[in-house]
Amino acid sequence: METDLTSVIIGLASLAIFLLPISYYQFQEKKGLKEAKKQFLNKAGDLAFQTGDFEVLRNRASIGIGKNHEELLYVKRNQYQLIELTDVVNCSDYKNHRKDLGSHDSVIQQVGIRIKLRHGLDARLPFFEGKEGTLIGDEQIIVRRWIDRINTAHKELEASVNA
Repeated sequence: METDLTSVIIGLASLAIFLLPISYYQFQEKKGLKEAKKQFLNKAGDLAFQTGDFEVLRNRASIGIGKNHEELLYVKRNQYQLIELTDVVNCSDYKNHRKDLGSHDSVIQQVGIRIKLRHGLDARLPFFEGKEGTLIGDEQIIVRRWIDRINTAHKELEASVNA
């Protein structure tokens, strides 16, 4: 039984048509995450923020707590928020919904952390921003993990101040 050269070429072309878009998407994702990490580290260096634990999120934002657990830095593109953890009063998650015009359903537009600060100030840090409401599934887990990290760092600061 001989293998037909045309069949081999068609098989390889079919495989390439399937794998090229996936490879391109993965390459773009890695490139975007690398750029977001670079922006976070550059902004941290500009602000003299001692980078401790940080994470690059799917919306190309980065969030991190300093080594001494006194500050929280959130960077998205050219904007940033530097929050003193001693000023944190409350930390919770939030979701923004948009009503779908054709039905009674609502579509999730944004998921993130809302931090209430002293003097009545409020900081919103979006972790997911979707145009069509397409959640991947673990956004709430990531938000809860960062809320726990912020609360833990805040408690450590209060304990060190009271000691």
